[in-house]
Amino acid sequence: MQIEQHLPAIGGTLVVLTASSLLFLASRKKKKTKERRLSFTSVGLGIGSFPPSANVKEPIINTAVYFENGDCPSAQDVAKMIIKPLLDGYERLSSVPDLNQQICRPSSHGDDNGDVDPMDMIRELTIQCDDEKILNETIVEHCQDCLGEGRNDLPWWEILIIHNTGSGPTACVLRVHHVIGDGLALVAAFEKLLTTQDGNPIRSPVSFKGGASSSSGNSKGKKKKGTLSTIWSLIEATGHCLTLGATKYDDDTAFSRMNHSKMKHSGKREAVMFPTVPLDFIKSLKSAASVTVNDILMTAVSQAIHEYCKSQNDKILSEKGSAIQCRGLLPVGFPRAQDELNDKYTAMRNVWCMVSCDMGVGHTDILERLRHIRAKTTEMKEKPRAYMQLSIQNNLGPYIPVSVGQQTVFDTFSRHSLVLTNVPGPSDKCLFAGKKVKSVQLFFDNLLTQVDLIS
Repeated sequence: MQIEQHLPAIGGTLVVLTASSLLFLASRKKKKTKERRLSFTSVGLGIGSFPPSANVKEPIINTAVYFENGDCPSAQDVAKMIIKPLLDGYERLSSVPDLNQQICRPSSHGDDNGDVDPMDMIRELTIQCDDEKILNETIVEHCQDCLGEGRNDLPWWEILIIHNTGSGPTACVLRVHHVIGDGLALVAAFEKLLTTQDGNPIRSPVSFKGGASSSSGNSKGKKKKGTLSTIWSLIEATGHCLTLGATKYDDDTAFSRMNHSKMKHSGKREAVMFPTVPLDFIKSLKSAASVTVNDILMTAVSQAIHEYCKSQNDKILSEKGSAIQCRGLLPVGFPRAQDELNDKYTAMRNVWCMVSCDMGVGHTDILERLRHIRAKTTEMKEKPRAYMQLSIQNNLGPYIPVSVGQQTVFDTFSRHSLVLTNVPGPSDKCLFAGKKVKSVQLFFDNLLTQVDLIS
């Protein structure tokens, strides 16, 4: 009897057992405490998600808020109007992660009460330029400046103020280590500090009560699945998540030919800024095609990759056409209650995971490309892959060695071509520390090419 004959059955049994275990773990009632322990996802982001050999630095979310020349807020105003409310209002922003104990502890840099001086959370630089080019290069240059250990035990975030003695714009860069929280948590926190030009609170750019992400669809009108169908979908999703790091590598195109089993962060990154497109125009396209804003944006990115490969006379694109495999990893954030977002101890969390999605790069017709993207995002919404991925991260992850977890993340990333995220931004013209905001950009240095969109 050969063991190979039974591998499919063994594999299927393991997937069923894994799915059952995850459902059991997720259904257990956890004791509620005021102070939250760091989740496995948060601890992993603090320790490092990739093997050391990949040379990936700290996962830092850099949000650049731009101002017209001469209109940059002072350090004192930033400390008073932005930093102090964040220190006072959020445990994870006022304390220091203890990754071994999986908690946040008071900073030894603070006073006798553990309170940190807001001015200590500010760095200032001065450049001279007449446009955004050198400013953006400066932001990229400092994207990976350390926010973790070695900063006199300060909380793992800061605001970098870049002054400009030339005629070009200036910027305040909110730099936050990902261990503190995910995009939804940070958006919810920072929107409370922005005001309209009349001094009123801004309209929230995102709903936190919906599905797992802004790409999640409305479940109204959908036929409910039967019990067996639901169980099977959970088993299928578990199998998909457990085997994603062993799937075929994306095709070796001009866009992603560096992605392979030995890929390594070069330490060199350049930001390419997309032109600003009116959101009303994007929404008009969405309505005309009966799709979502995310579908339109993903289609545009797919088209850009296609055009780049064409410009490089890419052989793989010519040979494979629409059959080409070029996948993106999409961060999916899960909803949270408003009470949770308003609570000092629970507002900052990492409740998200990565979901794989084929980008349809090989299509030549723009409508075919959009239909392909629409089909893939619909599949993402209808199948519980995001839910099972998060369950695997937080329920099974703690029981495997760190090195195995890091290698699994690397194996998944190295098989994909890019990370694509769309973050909601303010819907109105707003003020930051009393100064009028010109624009906002997101910077995140990753192992893969990172495409960050703000809408």
